[in-house]
Amino acid sequence: MKILGSAKPVFIYLIKVMRGFIACLLFLACFLFLGVEGYAQEKDPASHLLEMKSAQDSLTRQNPAEKIYVQLDKSIYTPGDTLWFKAYLFNAPTLNLSAKSGIMYVSIVTDSNVMVKKQRLPVEKGLSWGNISLKDIPAGTYTLIAYTQWLQNFSQDCFFRKQFTVADDTGSNWLANYTCSSVMADNKEQAHVKLLLSDIYKANVADKLVQLSVLKGRRQLYRQTIQTDEKGLIDITFKLPAKPGDIRIVAGDGAGNHVNIPLNFNSPQDADVQFMPEGGELIAGLPAHVGFKAIGLDGKGINVSGAVLDHEKQVVANFESEHLGMGSFNLPVVNTGENYTAKVTLPGGAIREFTLPDVKKEGIVLNVINPPNEDSVKVLLSATDKIARSGESYFLIGQAREIICYGAMVDFKNGTSISQKIDKKLFPSGITHFLLLDKNSNALNERLIFIDRHDNLHLNINADKMAYHLRDSIALHVDAKDALGNPLAGNFSMAVTDDLQVHQDSLNNESIVTRMLLTSELKGFVEQPNYYLIANNSQAKAALDNLLLTQGWASYEWPEEKGRPVYAAETEAAVKGRVINVFNKPVKQTKVQLFSKSPIVVTDTLTDKDGRFAFRNLPLADTPAYFIKTAKNFNVGIIMDDAPPPVLLASAGPAPMPWYVSNDTTLLNSLKNNRMRQNLADNLPPDTRALKEVKITAKKIVKGSQNLNGPGNADLSFDEADIEKAGKENWLQFLEKRVPGFRVGEIHRPISDKGDPMAIGHYYCLKLSLQGKNASDLADPPPISTGETFSFQWYFINDKPITLIIDGMLMTEVLKSPNIDEPNFITMKNYLERFNAEDIKGLEVITSAKYSSKYYTRYTPADWKRGLDPSDFAYIELTTRSGSGPGIKNTAGTYLYKPLVLSVPSRFYRPRYLSDNTNKHTPDLRSTIHWKPNVTTGADGKATISFYTADKPSTYTYILEGTNMDGSVGYTYGKIKVIGNTSP
Repeated sequence: MKILGSAKPVFIYLIKVMRGFIACLLFLACFLFLGVEGYAQEKDPASHLLEMKSAQDSLTRQNPAEKIYVQLDKSIYTPGDTLWFKAYLFNAPTLNLSAKSGIMYVSIVTDSNVMVKKQRLPVEKGLSWGNISLKDIPAGTYTLIAYTQWLQNFSQDCFFRKQFTVADDTGSNWLANYTCSSVMADNKEQAHVKLLLSDIYKANVADKLVQLSVLKGRRQLYRQTIQTDEKGLIDITFKLPAKPGDIRIVAGDGAGNHVNIPLNFNSPQDADVQFMPEGGELIAGLPAHVGFKAIGLDGKGINVSGAVLDHEKQVVANFESEHLGMGSFNLPVVNTGENYTAKVTLPGGAIREFTLPDVKKEGIVLNVINPPNEDSVKVLLSATDKIARSGESYFLIGQAREIICYGAMVDFKNGTSISQKIDKKLFPSGITHFLLLDKNSNALNERLIFIDRHDNLHLNINADKMAYHLRDSIALHVDAKDALGNPLAGNFSMAVTDDLQVHQDSLNNESIVTRMLLTSELKGFVEQPNYYLIANNSQAKAALDNLLLTQGWASYEWPEEKGRPVYAAETEAAVKGRVINVFNKPVKQTKVQLFSKSPIVVTDTLTDKDGRFAFRNLPLADTPAYFIKTAKNFNVGIIMDDAPPPVLLASAGPAPMPWYVSNDTTLLNSLKNNRMRQNLADNLPPDTRALKEVKITAKKIVKGSQNLNGPGNADLSFDEADIEKAGKENWLQFLEKRVPGFRVGEIHRPISDKGDPMAIGHYYCLKLSLQGKNASDLADPPPISTGETFSFQWYFINDKPITLIIDGMLMTEVLKSPNIDEPNFITMKNYLERFNAEDIKGLEVITSAKYSSKYYTRYTPADWKRGLDPSDFAYIELTTRSGSGPGIKNTAGTYLYKPLVLSVPSRFYRPRYLSDNTNKHTPDLRSTIHWKPNVTTGADGKATISFYTADKPSTYTYILEGTNMDGSVGYTYGKIKVIGNTSP
């Protein structure tokens, strides 16, 4: 066995650890061995390794990624609530606060990936904070996504995502709790559900007839009227479909009381169990350490156990999950040509078989042993005889935060195994990525481990009292120290919430520490992230190692295919662009003017040698709109420096259960208080359940509209004021967000030898009409005689496909094609994403027979009318600013620019109470008791935060997190007791 530690390193590269800088120790041990024949005619291996490190470190320094963490005041909100947040923008390699970007974006996306809110925020020294009103956001599950324009150069895995919920009490009058299981009967799987119903005051819905339906999507699986027992319990059994996802129970009493319950039904056939050998592969003749992960249909871990069998059905290993469906086990020497099968016992006792990865005949196994209480890790490399005899050399790399911290040349000339101890001090805290590379830098083996240098900030909070009275003043004293106990200056944020209204899940909630050191480096959903770093015990450390054996990693490396940044870092809030001529060449030293009506701005500048111009230090505006023009307006154009926004995707994690499907009363209390606040604001009794507001609005007139029924005569209209609120949204985002029923759908063509000829004809008439084709436009007749089922994807409003009209002209006029499959859905999607809301003055939607007849007559080709009627279509009439129809163009040398407004944070309302008028105010029903986004400790590490308690005895939870601004982060939380006022 070759011990690498006895070899002599070529050099050590050390960045000195000083207070205010991250402990970043880079060690490159380039070991040279005699007779490395593979490199005889090439660079020597040491030079190759040095160049590899130099190139990667240089790229990381020149184009460092950013990491974002956003603290919210809470994770569940009620209608009309405000979401408060603090954003930290870090340099990914060092965790210093980033100076790269001066602008960041915060968006809110629905669970169907529709963006409903977007803010553009100034960033100063890596810090920003703000608030988002949730007044016009309906109940549902949302994802807050934070990113910078610079981060768009990297994978979207680098964006910050945080799921939260908006809940109201209008969707359910009852509370529910349930258990479900499945049994096999007559070779068919049946569901057994016990459902417990209560009212919003937790009283059982006892001895009541309930109409109960079980639905899968829109399909009804079960319907019955059942009486609850004296405890409000219902016990039902029904047949499960082959794919049991998206099943829900709807229960009601016919008197307006009802509940809609999604079932998390983890059926055995839906369990997914994956086996992942450490280092990547099972290699014949070598022992293996194998990680496994078992998840249910809801995406959460499930407990499993089982055995691994060889091809002779002999047990070669046993295993059992340790935490959230994850675990690991050792396989003895793997035999050549062996096929392994795992027999897995799932929750409920069902047994299923899963195949382990194929066994490779030749290769190398990488094992990393990481004892939590030792100061070094042990790296083991094992190779097959053929590999060992080849004399090839390999690179063993250890990197953290995209910086190579350790590197060595290895070969197997002295045996088939290599062992090396590596000092943990060479790596910063967080995830370290070990790789074994061949001489062409191809990765052969990979392994993630977590290294804890115990260098997080130490944050202590002391209250000035043991307990507080109602409307009492609280002072919390912050004491921030580094890992050595020295006081430090830092920047932090604090949220204080009422435990009676806000449930704080300390394991599932993510902190700045778990985000920066763990989850930001991993792909996909991580269940209970705080467990791995908060629980300081051997079980948590083992669970963390199993997580890293089974979870994919996110890369912050500069993408290889990008030589230069596609997206520039936004360093300031300025209006920037270029002036070009008809040959796409820059127009230098030309005058550019900028005009604004509100506030009034008239200014000008000259373009530089690259045709670039910039207007800086413009006054803030609620809805900024700038008219930009050049002195030369012939054969020149203006291109603004706005990067196209990314297509944002919601969090991939499982959707939370509705608030009313739980024994947890915290959100119920918050909903009651929210309703009481709204009633008091409207001068209504506190317990009033107000009817849903019906808004009556005047007809909206779109100036310059080509509406065939006259401007404003539509089923739904958006005028210029509505359009301005959309900011930089593209047309597709505008429609998805604001037009009810707008969706992606399909038109299906029946099979010709079984279907109705009239239905087939209707399919083609509808498709060709939507494409704007006449019969003369077709190169070939439609393929009528076929046994296949065709479908045509398109955008719909409810059940009607849309016809898009721009300034009185069909959108398809500019997209016509003799091909029967074009224009298609992709063409339409690209067109709708191409233009922004700022390009239009208004939008009108026509769906009813009252308004659609004239559109049908004008825009449906005569060749297809015999198979159609006006009810087949929905029409969208867009009125552009240029009035030039589907081929929208700006006037030469001019540009109407409407940037997304720069958001300015509001001040969190902080009541102040005096002892002599405690009972003279409106009830204080806050759920977020206090929010302080900018807590700064001085050189002594001290800060004080003060606020007042509310009106009810309770326990408050405070969370403080932040950074010393030079590479270290910290997090702490605690409780505050609030008791009732004592009588004098």
